Amino acid sequence: MEYFVAKTFAGLETELFKELHALGAENCQKLSRAVAFEGDLAMLYRANYFCRTALRILWRRKQFTFKTNRQFYEQIYDFPAEEVLSPDGTLAVHATIVDSIFNTPLYASVLAKDAICDRFREKYDRRPSVDKEYPDVQFHLHVYKNEAQLFMDSSGESLHKRGYKVRNHPAPLNEVTAAAMIKMSGWNGSCDFVDPMCGGGTLLIEAAMQALNIPAGFYRREYGFYQWKNFDRQLWKKVREEADIKDDVAINFYGSDIDGRFLDIARANVQKARLQDFIVLERQEMQRSYPENKPSVVMMNPPYGERLSVDDISTLYKEMGDALKNRYAGCKAYIISSDKDALKHIGLKPSRKWPMLNGSLECMFQEYELFTGDRKQHVIRQKNA
Repeated sequence: MEYFVAKTFAGLETELFKELHALGAENCQKLSRAVAFEGDLAMLYRANYFCRTALRILWRRKQFTFKTNRQFYEQIYDFPAEEVLSPDGTLAVHATIVDSIFNTPLYASVLAKDAICDRFREKYDRRPSVDKEYPDVQFHLHVYKNEAQLFMDSSGESLHKRGYKVRNHPAPLNEVTAAAMIKMSGWNGSCDFVDPMCGGGTLLIEAAMQALNIPAGFYRREYGFYQWKNFDRQLWKKVREEADIKDDVAINFYGSDIDGRFLDIARANVQKARLQDFIVLERQEMQRSYPENKPSVVMMNPPYGERLSVDDISTLYKEMGDALKNRYAGCKAYIISSDKDALKHIGLKPSRKWPMLNGSLECMFQEYELFTGDRKQHVIRQKNA
């Protein structure tokens, strides 16, 4: 049993915990912006390939206590890095420190790098090179007081980079955030999914992937562990074959946007994901959109005014609220935005809300039950149903 840590955004720990537990991870424990778990090498591959709400998966290779720089160096030197890295390979060391004897994370990372390279020089009379951008092995060093943990980053690039995006929207929705929004809404693929402000199509693609059981890493072509000396290709192949991808689903995914440029981006991304048979796209302003079938789930990532300029964002959000109430009665709507004042102009009372991050932006994700008439009558109908 090995010890792993899956990193995520703040607030998504519960969703990631559920995913890892369902995949068979043992001794799962929620941390801050992370979930620790245990398993074998197959579990490490599985977490990278299937987890939709993970940003990266770290494998702890050594844990120790120290009192001096020399003790720290010797402990890192004793780690058999040659098991995963060749003398002609490349490495990088990223360090985080809290209440440590080290003045800076840079000093801790350089000392650890020197220890690893000195071991190679002693054994092979040559040493790996440093490559901070694309190393064969990326080490993460966590130091808290006199305790240190040495991790290897198994993911490489962040797992939110699914591999299906040909082009990026100027104000993109992070794929991990989108996947979490869908999971937190409770949508399970039993009704149509509508995004009337679809931008680059991230929500639609993530929803279709979940409905069709397409693994989060299905489109990726690179993982950090590909470069490790102990990469087990047969085991990796076996893990990928565990995917139970559906050929079809009895629902549709509808997306629209008023801007033809953004719709072109969405079409390119949907085409790359090979989901054009499931996702219907058309150019249309949100205020004129409507669901093909009821009930449907409506989910949107409207402009926040942060990275995409809007002339009058308050009016835009009011028009969104009017369209939802007048055209989508009988559905549930979900909206994420970093502009909390603009959200108030929707004019609908949210039934649930969650704080979330979209990349570095602090957002609010809100649910709205859409119905005809006033709320009081709706509550009475719900009780009598």
